[in-house]
Amino acid sequence: MKKLLNSLLILLLLSFQNSFSQTFEISEIFETSSVILGKKLNIEDYSEAEGSPYLNKKFKSGKLIFKNGKIYDVLTRLNVGSQKFEIKKDFNSNPNLIEIDNSVKVEMDGIIYKSHTINLDGQEVIAVLENCIELNNVSLYYFPRKVIKMPVETGGANAPSSGSSSDPKPKWADANEFLIKKGGEWHSVPRSFKKLLAKNIFDQKLLKKYKKANKLNLKKKESLIELVSYFNSI
Repeated sequence: MKKLLNSLLILLLLSFQNSFSQTFEISEIFETSSVILGKKLNIEDYSEAEGSPYLNKKFKSGKLIFKNGKIYDVLTRLNVGSQKFEIKKDFNSNPNLIEIDNSVKVEMDGIIYKSHTINLDGQEVIAVLENCIELNNVSLYYFPRKVIKMPVETGGANAPSSGSSSDPKPKWADANEFLIKKGGEWHSVPRSFKKLLAKNIFDQKLLKKYKKANKLNLKKKESLIELVSYFNSI
């Protein structure tokens, strides 16, 4: 009888913990770790630029995964313009803008994103990357990002702005790219095989041999995963 009561008590405690873990305030997430910062989202941000700074405008079901084991179910979307996530507890709550470091993972639509400090062309950048495949020697990441493109100015004298809606506006433009990390160094993946050879990321003879034997598409994630897996194995 005593064993039965103890078992029931354990089940009740587990049930209480599970139900509690599903109920949280956004502020609790911010208190979970010192590496996550939050602030109320300014809805006027990016109002002057045409297009969208988001990977997807709609909030998706996701998770915040902390190193200490805590996991929070949230609604989230990625602002690739600022490289920050926006989260909501539910569809009726207000969004919050968050910054994370590499000790926090964000899962969105089944894809894991993490903050990385990368160095490209001598410039250090903090970027939110999709982990395509992480291996011992070579890894592949997808860098979803957008940049502001300013209107192209035509020649001739500049007419005074009328302030009308027909005036050219800056636009959000896709600037997505795949990144390869090899030997601690980051490399952007060009879209032409000739340029990939010139980067000397891989042995040129082996790379040519690989391309001859395989259908290599530098724009497709699956093809690049196969390439990275091959060079990681040799």
